[in-house]
Amino acid sequence: MISAVVLFLSAVSVSNACVPTTTTTTTEPCCTMLSQNILPRRAPSSSTQQQCSVLQRVSSTCPIDGIVVCDAAQETNPTGILIEFFNNAGTVVRTQRISGSPATSLTVKVVCTNGVWRVATTSGGTTFADIGSVSCSQSGSVGTDRGYVIGTAV
Repeated sequence: MISAVVLFLSAVSVSNACVPTTTTTTTEPCCTMLSQNILPRRAPSSSTQQQCSVLQRVSSTCPIDGIVVCDAAQETNPTGILIEFFNNAGTVVRTQRISGSPATSLTVKVVCTNGVWRVATTSGGTTFADIGSVSCSQSGSVGTDRGYVIGTAV
């Protein structure tokens, strides 16, 4: 009878024991937030492009994605805006342009993969390339100087 009780108690203690389990979790490494240091501005591949445009970089939380925005310089009325992404070797891996009269702003999405900033090699494409720098430029600018009448400045 005692052995039956011991057997019963040992079965109860085994059934209440913890069973080791392992759970595998994989989280994508975050990239460093987009900035002048992480994705620096550089000259465009064409010397005919004007570099007076305004470059902005915006990242999400973590970040896992972001956007690069190229805005036309104020009152320059360009006919085109160009964003070029370069890899660390200095090769253009993506070119995106917009034309208009005037062209005012161009935006391209970038993504973070395994801690590295990347861009689709074509608009809407599924092939991505690592990026190390970006150019933001405009062409066909025609504007007037902002002047004032002497004696009217405050």
